[in-house]
Order: sequence, then C-alpha cells, then structure tokens
Amino acid sequence: MNFRILHYKTLDSTNDLALEFAREGASEGTVIVTEYQKHGRGRFRRKWFSPRGKGLLFSIILRPNLEASSVSILTHLAAKSVQKVLKEVFHLPAKLKRPNDLLVNGKKICGILTEASGQGRAIKYVVVGIGLNVSAGKKDLLRMATSILAETGKRVEQKELLERILFHFAVEYRSLVGSSKKELVQV
Repeated sequence: MNFRILHYKTLDSTNDLALEFAREGASEGTVIVTEYQKHGRGRFRRKWFSPRGKGLLFSIILRPNLEASSVSILTHLAAKSVQKVLKEVFHLPAKLKRPNDLLVNGKKICGILTEASGQGRAIKYVVVGIGLNVSAGKKDLLRMATSILAETGKRVEQKELLERILFHFAVEYRSLVGSSKKELVQV
C-alpha cells in the first residue's frame, strides 16, 4: 500500500475530512494528519481531546474488499499496529481495551474510530482514525489518560512514529485483504 500523507495545522476532525475525501474518490492509502483537532471524537460522538501538537492524530482511507460485517477487524488491525510500535520502540505494555482503545498501566494512550460507508453488505470505503497521546505531560492530560512522554520521559519524533505505525498497519492490512501482487510498503 502506498500512503499519500496530507498534513494540516488544525482541523475539526481528521475522520470528518477523510470521510469527505473518500466520498469524493480519494485513493486508498490517503492519510489525513493534523496537529490539532477542534472537534476530535470517538465512538458514540464522545470527545477526543489532545493538546495542540502533542498527539499523533490521523485518519487512513481504505477501500477494502470486505463485507460490512468484517469492518470491525480494521479497528483491531489499527490497534495491533500501534500496540506493536509502543512495545518495540518504547517498551510500553499497551493492552487492547475492546473495542477501540489502547491502555498503558490502566490509562488510555490511544483511541481508534472506524467509520464505513457501503451499500448492502458491500463496503465502498472505510476511514480508520487514530489518536495517540505522544508528548503531552501529565498536567496536560485527563487523569485517566497517559502519553508516551508521561510513561517514558522521552520526546518522540512524530513523523517517524507515524511512519512506523503505517508500516505495521500496511503489513497487517495486506495480509487481511490477501493482496496477490507484491507491493512495497511506502510512506
């Protein structure tokens, strides 16, 4: 999967813009990234808050050949990809809190919102939104949240972090959709 990454300073929501782009025909692998969301959201329209510039906030447009009943597996793939990076790079024991959150030491570090559009059982497109708390200090976070910085004391280069997550996601996604052609994963 080739990723086309589009950066924005501020958006209402990465998922909202990705859904708009998907409706207009944006290609699979388009990634919307922002430094700040004015109206970030999670499941059931719950608010997702991340201090400006301190979270990795992005949405991926997908066009999988899946039935509607299988879309939730994409949330799991996204969680698994973030979990893998948190463990490999930062040695953080992230655990999946079903259906769409990752916790470290019992506190939320990542939320995932998957939204799809289709007709009948067929899917036209899916948008997977990921919000990862990266460099927010403890004073910047709600008491039931944490970040990479709060857990490790380390500052993180967000561009590299995004690339690692997208790499793992592409590998998982390719195995799910059963790509028969050999592709290079490019970010």
